[in-house]
Amino acid sequence: MNEHRYLQESELISRLLSGDESVFPEFYSRYFKLVISCVRKVFVKHFVDFSEEEVDDTTGHVFLNLVKDDYRKLRLYDNDRGYKFSSWIGLISTNTAYDILRKRKADTSSLNDDNKYIPEPRSSEMTPPEEMLHKERINFLLVAVEQLSDQEKRFLELSYEHDLSPEEIAFQMGLSLNTVYSKKNKIKVKLTAIVKELMEN
Repeated sequence: MNEHRYLQESELISRLLSGDESVFPEFYSRYFKLVISCVRKVFVKHFVDFSEEEVDDTTGHVFLNLVKDDYRKLRLYDNDRGYKFSSWIGLISTNTAYDILRKRKADTSSLNDDNKYIPEPRSSEMTPPEEMLHKERINFLLVAVEQLSDQEKRFLELSYEHDLSPEEIAFQMGLSLNTVYSKKNKIKVKLTAIVKELMEN
């Protein structure tokens, strides 16, 4: 009689990211309790009037976030930084739950706001001069980014290319949340100054 052999976490993740879909059921069952616990904590913490169906639905959204774009968020996990893989899963679960709550609040507000101002639609197409100026600014920005430190470039990569939340960036880079917000503003100011100098020369 062959007994099922539970995989070591490192082997499980490695096989999953290499495209072995046969291990996904084990991945799901191993982290399901953690994910649903994180989701429920967010809902309870904010005294949201929720049903178990909504908790299950949000849990499903978490797993969709984990597998979409060829497991993009899972691939960002860095074992060398010394934190547990389960902590990374928990953080993604918590952030997804907050995103769901924010969307729910926004949808409710828009439904209740009968007098909400709706601006007139405007063309999104740029005129030739505007397009030329836009391309020029992009080129200057790319040059400016090259003048940043490796840590600042990594910060921009996580923030804009990978679209991580401030909490996830803090987790990845070993920074406090306050430092993440402060660093983001400092990098913006630095880039603005560099671009301005480039455009004036």
